[in-house]
Amino acid sequence: MESTTLLLILMWLGIRIGLGLFFKKAEIKFWKAFVPIYSTLLWLKLIKKPKWWLILTFIPVVNIVLGVGMIVELMNSFGRRNVVEHVLASVLGYIFLPYIALTKELNYTGPVDYTDKKKSRIREWSEAIFFAVIAASIIRTFTIEAFQIPTSSMEGTLLRGDFLFVSKVHYGAKTPKTPLSLPFMHHSMPVLGIPAYLDWIKLPSFRFPAFQDIKNNDIVVFNYPREDYRPSDKREHYIKRCVGIAGDTLQVDNGQLIVNGKNIPLVNEGQMSYNFQLNNQSTAKRYSRWVRKMNLNEEDCRCEYYQNYNIYGCQIFGNEKTLKNFKSLNFASPGSLQEGQLNPKNFSQPAFGSVYPNYYSPKNQDSTKWTRDFYGPLWIPKENSTIELTIDNYNRYKRVFDAYENSKVISINEILNKYSFLKSLQNKKINYQSWNELHQIAYAAQDAHSFKSLPYEMSEWADNYKMRGLWANSPRSKAADAFIKVFSQYQKTTLLEEIDSTENKIKDYNPNWFSENKINVELALQELKKSNINPCYVKGKLSKTYTFKQDYYFMMGDNRHNSGDSRAWGFVPQDHIVGKAVFIWLSTDPDEGSFIKGLRWNRLCSFVSAKGVSNSYLWEFLIGGTLLYFANKWWKKKKIKKKQLESE
Repeated sequence: MESTTLLLILMWLGIRIGLGLFFKKAEIKFWKAFVPIYSTLLWLKLIKKPKWWLILTFIPVVNIVLGVGMIVELMNSFGRRNVVEHVLASVLGYIFLPYIALTKELNYTGPVDYTDKKKSRIREWSEAIFFAVIAASIIRTFTIEAFQIPTSSMEGTLLRGDFLFVSKVHYGAKTPKTPLSLPFMHHSMPVLGIPAYLDWIKLPSFRFPAFQDIKNNDIVVFNYPREDYRPSDKREHYIKRCVGIAGDTLQVDNGQLIVNGKNIPLVNEGQMSYNFQLNNQSTAKRYSRWVRKMNLNEEDCRCEYYQNYNIYGCQIFGNEKTLKNFKSLNFASPGSLQEGQLNPKNFSQPAFGSVYPNYYSPKNQDSTKWTRDFYGPLWIPKENSTIELTIDNYNRYKRVFDAYENSKVISINEILNKYSFLKSLQNKKINYQSWNELHQIAYAAQDAHSFKSLPYEMSEWADNYKMRGLWANSPRSKAADAFIKVFSQYQKTTLLEEIDSTENKIKDYNPNWFSENKINVELALQELKKSNINPCYVKGKLSKTYTFKQDYYFMMGDNRHNSGDSRAWGFVPQDHIVGKAVFIWLSTDPDEGSFIKGLRWNRLCSFVSAKGVSNSYLWEFLIGGTLLYFANKWWKKKKIKKKQLESE
C-alpha cells in the first residue's frame, strides 16, 4: 500500500509539473499549477471552457473522462494537435506533459475555434462520444441505472430475463468510493473477467438527500455485502424484497414470515417449493411441457430419474394458483406431494446449507438450529441503538461489527474458541475435495479471524455463490489446485499473524492463561464461565455495550425456497443500498433460446412496486413516443421558417 501511495503522489506531481510548465508558456506563474481548485479554474480559462466544469471534476468516473478531454484541449491550445501525442498525454500525462513542455517549442494560441469552420467527421464524433460518456456516467451514477435479473430468486414477481431501470434518487444516490474505474462497467471487464477498477484510491462516500425511506416490502437493489474481497461500491448487485427495516424483529415460523409479531403473507406472485414423485417417463415429459406452458422456470422445475428406485424425483416452484392447477392434472404419484419446508427438528430432511449467523447453522451442534423456514427471532440493528455485548448478541452481530462498521469488537470468549481451530490450520494438508468442502475451510477461516483480514484470494473462496459458479465453469482439479496454492500461502503469512495477534491480546488480558508459550484454552474458558461475563474490547477498550453506526435491512427473495438472501448471509447495511426497482423496459425468456420467440410482450414497459408488476404500457409508450417525435419535427420546421422570415 505504501508503494502504491508513493506512485500516486509521483503521478500527481508529474501532472502538476507538466501543467505548471504549460502555464509558464502562457505567462501564468508556475507555482499556481499546484494550488487545488484555483489551478483547475486557470486550466479551464486556458482552454476556454465554462467554470461550471469545475463541479464535474469532483464527480468520480466523470472526472477521469473530463480530465482526458481537458488534457487534449490543453495540447490543442499550444499547437500540439497530433493524435499520437494526444493519446500519450492522456495515458501517460505525468511523464509526457513535462517531456513536451521541456523539449518542444510551445506557443499559446488558444483552443481551435470551430464556430466559423466545419468540423471534421472525426472531430464531430469524438466530441459527441465525449459528452455522451460524461452525460451517461452522471445519469448512471446519480439518477437511474439499467439492470438485468439473472436468477430466479424473485420469481414470480421478477423473472429471469427482466431488464429493469433502478432509481437511485428514491433512497438518495451515493457517491462512489472507488473513482478509478472504467465508464459503464461495474466490477469486471466483459470476456476478460479482470477488474474494471483500481482500488488505489478509496474516497469517503456520502449519500444525497432521499425522496423516501426504505419501507417494508420495497423491492431494493443493493451491493451483495459478503464480497469482502471487493470495495463495497464494486460488489455484485443483488435484488430482493426488503422484509425487515432497522429496528424490526423478524422471525420465520414453518415458512410463515413474522415481523414485529405480525404475520406477513407472501405476495400473490411469490413462490414456495414442493417435492413429488412420478412413476414413468411419459408423465415426466408431460410435466415438462406443462412447466413451459405455465411459463415457470425450467431450470428449477425439473425431474431427476433415480434408477435404483425406478422413480422420478421432481420439484415445482410456484404460487397457490400454480399449485392448484398442478393438483388438478394429477401429475404426482399418490401421497408423494410434500411442502419443501426444512424443519431443523426433522433429521430426515437435508439441512439448509448457509444460515446467518453461523452460530445458528444446523452444522453447529452446540446451538439452537435455524433454517430458511424456521428462523429467528432476530432484531435488525438501528442507527444509534445500543445493545449489551452478551455472548448471544456478540454471535448475532459479530459480522456487523467487523465488516460493516469497522469497530474491531473482539470477544475474549470468541477468540479463545477460535484459537484451537486456527492452530489446527497450521499443519492442515488439503486434498482434492468437493468445492463445498474447500469453501467451508475458507469460510471457517474467515469466521475465525478477529484481527487480520483474510487475503483477497481466500476471501473469494469464502464466498459460497462465487465459488459455486467458478467450480461449475472450470476443471475441478484446476480449481482445487488453485485453492491448495492459495491456502499454502495463507498458512505461511496471514494465519501466523492472526495467531500471533490472538496470543498477544490474551496475554494482555490475563497472562496466567499462558503455559508453554501457548494459550491454555480450557483453563481460560472455565474461568470465564464461572465469572458469567463476556468481556469484549471495542476499539481496544473493554466495554459491556455497543452502539450501531448505521441502519440495516433484512432482504428475502419472493421465491422463498430458491433464494440466497439475508437468511443465508445476513443484514444489508445502509451504505450498500443502491436503489429502488421502478420499471421493466424489456423482458425475454432465456429458456426459449430465441430473442424474438422469448419476448414477454405482457411485461414490456411495465412498472414495479411493492405490490408487484403492473400491466404492460407498451402501446402508451409507443404512441407517446411517436407524438413527441412528430411534435419535435414540427417545432424545428417552425423555428427554421421563423429565421427565414427574420432574415428577409
